[in-house]
Amino acid sequence: MRDLVDIWVGIQTWLFESLVAPLLYGLGLMEWFEPAFNAVEFVMLGAVQIAIIAFGMRLIEKRWPLERHPDERLVGVDRVYTVLNKLGVVPLLVFAVTYPITNQIEYAVRAWGLMVPPLDQMLPGLEDSALASFLFYFVLYDFAAYWVHRAQHKLGWWWALHSLHHSQRQVTVWSDDRNHILDNFLVTLSLVVFAQFVGVQPEDYVLILMVGRLIESFSHANIDLGFGRIGRWLVVSPRFHRLHHALGTAQDRRIYDHNFAPVFPIWDILFGTAIYDGKYRPTGVDDPRIDADNGRGWLGQQVTVLGRFLRAVVPTLRRAPAQPGLRPPAE
Repeated sequence: MRDLVDIWVGIQTWLFESLVAPLLYGLGLMEWFEPAFNAVEFVMLGAVQIAIIAFGMRLIEKRWPLERHPDERLVGVDRVYTVLNKLGVVPLLVFAVTYPITNQIEYAVRAWGLMVPPLDQMLPGLEDSALASFLFYFVLYDFAAYWVHRAQHKLGWWWALHSLHHSQRQVTVWSDDRNHILDNFLVTLSLVVFAQFVGVQPEDYVLILMVGRLIESFSHANIDLGFGRIGRWLVVSPRFHRLHHALGTAQDRRIYDHNFAPVFPIWDILFGTAIYDGKYRPTGVDDPRIDADNGRGWLGQQVTVLGRFLRAVVPTLRRAPAQPGLRPPAE
């Protein structure tokens, strides 16, 4: 095991020294060395995730598909999202913006004397066990992500962005990263600030992201799979999460206002947003303007959804009602 760690660190160091460090030197950004070194590992972990999705999860989908997808082009754009996100192109752009902001927040909190010790140091037994500490922060992170996800549905301007994720009619293991860049920025900023506040260490944060996003990728799988009578209460399954992507009907237009939890369904259970329904349901959004995302490529979706966001924001600023179809599902 130690040999594998040494090989991993060796590759990370070589990539940083060969590709990243000279660029930072040339641009005079030496203060970015530490975060940039960590970013190299993030990209490497992303490559591992893509391999797991492509050669593991995707094979399960092909063997036991819930739906036959007649138009692979709709899935193809999600592969572009996955590669751009997992290999760090989008996250690194987001990080470049959020890093100075979160640093300033941390400095301000320290200056005001409001910085609390990491929570695992305040609870007996956690500080002495790396696994217990990781699981503790993983659960906290998922709790915060649950509420961020609810905000994406509740706030009209945020739903205008997040609706891109829900517009996919052919949800697969590639669909988890189907998000607008601005949506990624808002989610990342929210969760990074939360992680800093509760004391998540950078190395734990990267691992939480990797494990969590792998589980989220699998929860989007095009398979009819639950985790049994006990497991379905412990971890989000493809069957559970598919209901969150389900196309609303005349009888239940708010169905995608349920099952928000990224990893642990306990949050939906506790806060009354869980539904367990074995019925097959197609996915997507019952709004032709949002559904039209399916006919566009990555750039077209980014531009169109930005316009959708601006149209949702401007009426809010003018205290006029939002356009029909751009509001989040009513609660």
